[in-house]
Amino acid sequence: MDIDGNWALRLLEASEGLKSPVHLKAIMPGYAQVLEVVCQMFTHFSPSEQPRVRSWVGGGQRYTITDALISLAPRTDLTLNQRLAMANESAEFCVTFNGLSAWSPLFTEQMQRNMLEPLFEALGSAPDCGVDFYAFFGNYGYTPFGVHDDIDQSLLWHLGPTSKIAFVWPREKYIELSGGTLSTTNYESLLPHALRYELQPGDLLFIPMGDFHILETQQFSATLGLTLFPDNVQLESSEGLRLFAPDDKSFVALATQPISLQELAQLRRLAVRSNGFIITPPELSTVAVVQADEAKLRRSTLYAPTCWPLLHMRLGNREALLVRRRVIWGRPNELFATLCELLNSGERIPYETLERSVAGKVNPAAVAELVRTTVRLGGLIIEPL
Repeated sequence: MDIDGNWALRLLEASEGLKSPVHLKAIMPGYAQVLEVVCQMFTHFSPSEQPRVRSWVGGGQRYTITDALISLAPRTDLTLNQRLAMANESAEFCVTFNGLSAWSPLFTEQMQRNMLEPLFEALGSAPDCGVDFYAFFGNYGYTPFGVHDDIDQSLLWHLGPTSKIAFVWPREKYIELSGGTLSTTNYESLLPHALRYELQPGDLLFIPMGDFHILETQQFSATLGLTLFPDNVQLESSEGLRLFAPDDKSFVALATQPISLQELAQLRRLAVRSNGFIITPPELSTVAVVQADEAKLRRSTLYAPTCWPLLHMRLGNREALLVRRRVIWGRPNELFATLCELLNSGERIPYETLERSVAGKVNPAAVAELVRTTVRLGGLIIEPL
């Protein structure tokens, strides 16, 4: 992916530390390649792995969009515009698609290397609550849900093929003009007072958290978004609880465990960190899996990409291994810690090194099963010696 190597530093300087809107022109020359990868995602949907999409046609939300896109997934002969028009049964539409990184290892690796790592380095750290990628598509005129603000920082990378217009009102200005903070579709009187940006393919627009905005898209185009979520310990605690007890049965079984909200927040924080700070885990069908019995494993090396570290923690009477935003639970054991210590070096480790490290403490069959499970979740790569 071709992108300006200094884009993150330029963004922080121009936005005064992510405080002001910024339009950086022609900062992603490789926008067409990114759009092609996003287009391919639409061919992977299925009833068991459904996309997080929403759609608007004629100002109203269309609730059949998910089923329609799943039914069209086998069609590889369609352009993205044709696919979305058929799914919406309309030539004019607005579609949003969240959690893009779940659908393409290539996309995730490119975003991790070219967007997230430079941005986190420029910021000094990654946001504890994480980040996520989304996209929106269409030829819908003005944003169908009107002028609105977001509760998070938004980076918009325009992918084309045509241009679009963004109108932005700094929060104080919008309150002065409208008398409040409610969203509105009565935007005609507001437009003359907006900051106006014409986005060409390859441009980046940053909209600070809380600033109001609306987009105008007359011809079909696509825009990639990166959301930086603000700190929210309550959110982390509630999502940590869902990781700890994901269903009613496990909740009842674990309800008497002496677990603090701080521990639940830490569980969620580690889960996000294990996925490169992206809050959406990969769809399991996209993970490359090598079938390996114990004999084959002993002729293999293990590798964990450094951007997706394996992490562990004790919670109550259980041990958690965090793998790509998912959790493997076990009784208290030495295997989880040993796996993390060996593999987080970024080096390729012979499988037998792991096996020897817990010899006499963990059954070899349990070591092999844990490795295979971690591979299925996308946290480990098995390679021949």
